[in-house]
Amino acid sequence: MRTALLRITLTTVLATAAALGTGTLTASAATGTVVTDSGQGVAIRSGNATSFGSVGTQPNGPVEIDCQIYGEPVTGKYGRSLVWDHIPGKGYITDSYVNTGSNGLIAPLCTSNPRADNAIAWYAARSGSTAYQGYCEMAAENSYGKTAIWASAKADWNDAVARGVAHRGDLNPPKGALVFWDLAAPYGHVGVAKGDGTFWATSVSGAIGTRALPYFNSYLGWAWPNF
Repeated sequence: MRTALLRITLTTVLATAAALGTGTLTASAATGTVVTDSGQGVAIRSGNATSFGSVGTQPNGPVEIDCQIYGEPVTGKYGRSLVWDHIPGKGYITDSYVNTGSNGLIAPLCTSNPRADNAIAWYAARSGSTAYQGYCEMAAENSYGKTAIWASAKADWNDAVARGVAHRGDLNPPKGALVFWDLAAPYGHVGVAKGDGTFWATSVSGAIGTRALPYFNSYLGWAWPNF
């Protein structure tokens, strides 16, 4: 996350480790510094959202990050962030309390996404249901354990566009991304990507279902959930 402090670079850490004889980090590792006002560190969770259980605490100070993933937005020391940092052998911490010197990703995208897995499982458990017909945005939000965030799918998409994070026309959304269509004006349509070129959504043959993208007409693109 962005910071007013100096970023601890990988080069610096490697040089320090070599000088102290403490070994080296892997070539792909990134580093940051956990900073909390309480001084007690930040909760390590089993997934990339506060709904996942705490598995420990990452104390204030340097931390190694082997990958990062987008998840539930959290507001912390360095503002609001959707990014979660994976700590090798431990779990996930919100990037909003980590000084990395960047607002974006500084490590590879994690191959696992526990929060997205839960959202996809939510849809799968309701395959064939007509309960959410006409409420695609509610379904997308409910799949992530949220509700009443946006009035419509189009409002959700417009937020992504306004923030500069909408991936217009991209038919290869990552697992867990929201996928949007300009349908049923002015409301739009939204589903959740499975990461393999397919998606879950309402109104698939009149019910919750899964198909290959783009399926519906007027595909807009994808964005990470901002909730």
